[in-house]
Amino acid sequence: MRDKSSQIIPVQPEDDLPLVDCHCHYPDKEPYRKPLMSHQAEYDHFFEENKGQFIITSGSEWDYDFIQEFMETHDRMYFTMGVVNPSDRRSSEKFNAKRREYIDFLINNTDKYIAIGEFGLDFHHAKTLKMRKEQVHQFKKIVQETKQLNKPYVLHVRNPSEKDVDQKNPDHEYNGATICNRIILDILEEEEIPPSKVMWHCFSGPVEWGPKIAEKGYYLSVPSSAYGFKRWRRNIKGIPLENILTETDACFQHPFKMGTFNTPANVKYSIAAIAHEKEITQKQVADQVLVNAKKLFGI
Repeated sequence: MRDKSSQIIPVQPEDDLPLVDCHCHYPDKEPYRKPLMSHQAEYDHFFEENKGQFIITSGSEWDYDFIQEFMETHDRMYFTMGVVNPSDRRSSEKFNAKRREYIDFLINNTDKYIAIGEFGLDFHHAKTLKMRKEQVHQFKKIVQETKQLNKPYVLHVRNPSEKDVDQKNPDHEYNGATICNRIILDILEEEEIPPSKVMWHCFSGPVEWGPKIAEKGYYLSVPSSAYGFKRWRRNIKGIPLENILTETDACFQHPFKMGTFNTPANVKYSIAAIAHEKEITQKQVADQVLVNAKKLFGI
């Protein structure tokens, strides 16, 4: 069933446009959502049935071997190496050990991935002040220990909602509606990370933050769900096209259905949503996104 806040735009995605999925997931384990097709079928659908240019898949240590094996026999696929944010289910000591293993991989395998991430802050899943502080600490450490690699970053940034207030610390600033955005920007600026090497994956706002972030030179990615859900689409209009990327987050972020398995070819719905909001052609969007993605990821 569709979210009550959704409203599918009255525009169909066009065919024969150059498609770029800047962020999806090709897992070897059973995904959270029931697959509609095999990994091979997804690949064929993107490149043979659509005018797909390249797919960038994000993974971590649990699916790394599968992704690398798949990429060895499939052209135009690229990999970004991410790490799961700390949560209440993992102690600081265990995550410190995991971070060390993660950093060692990044340092010793720079030829196997094109970007670092996704990683970042998620104050929806980390609801306590303790875990939010831990996420901030770990995010900063990863940036400090990897910035010399000169790789792009793919950020996961999820601010807390009103339902995510830490009840034991209700007045703490980490409950603020834009706190993750502000912390991320502060750390990136403090560590002198070039904005032109950073993608805000699945940018979720608030709406006034899009132009602010883009003005600094960052890239913001529009998910395919912007086609059918206002809460994703409303963030588009104020962001210059030169700062926009497209993604599906597949198997998540279906264009117009909650909980339905998504696929990289649906990135055409991102293009349609952007074109609709900016009142320009879908070809203009697709062509510029391709330029943006090549520039950010060095493809």
